[in-house]
Amino acid sequence: MVEFKNVERRTVLKGAAWSVPVIAVAAATPLASASVAPFNASVSAFCTNQYDVSALQALVPAPLVFTAVQTALNGLGIHAGATRGFTITATSGTTPAGTQYLLSDPNAILTLSGLQSLAIAGIAGIATVSGGFTFSLAAPLAQGSSLTLDFYRAIVNAGVASGLTLTQTTADANAGDNSATSSTLAAASVNLGSLGVLGASGSLTIQTCA
Repeated sequence: MVEFKNVERRTVLKGAAWSVPVIAVAAATPLASASVAPFNASVSAFCTNQYDVSALQALVPAPLVFTAVQTALNGLGIHAGATRGFTITATSGTTPAGTQYLLSDPNAILTLSGLQSLAIAGIAGIATVSGGFTFSLAAPLAQGSSLTLDFYRAIVNAGVASGLTLTQTTADANAGDNSATSSTLAAASVNLGSLGVLGASGSLTIQTCA
């Protein structure tokens, strides 16, 4: 059996004190490696055309009539292929995965299930909050790259005047370009029977970019 009676108490204390800084340095290392490099991302909005072609197909199923009706609508300046959304651009540095965004929807024209059904590549963790939704980038966005988010097909009530705003809530180098609004959306409808196309009837809900 080894005896320790000759080891002085102050020697043991001195050894214990020496070991504390080693533990502290080891604990600090992971924190340093997790730091995020400076970056800046901008948010811009887009709003084009007045309706989605699927809405017209639901009212005018016959191919020939459908073609004639769409031609008549084009003549009135009412075009298919509506988009409502935003572009996130990494303007400086790499925008990291996990960067958070708030999608404001004041008049509830979107639903959580509608947004999830879009399965937009590049975003994750869509959740409902008061007055809208939150989500984050699923992957880093390299400098100069952009991510386009078109939410039109998630709109469940195109007959309500509203507007969508996207705001980056994660701080970056320039807060001045972190929010944009996809126009003010004014609702209207078109009586297809008034177009003079044989067999066309029903009311097509449209949404203009005011």
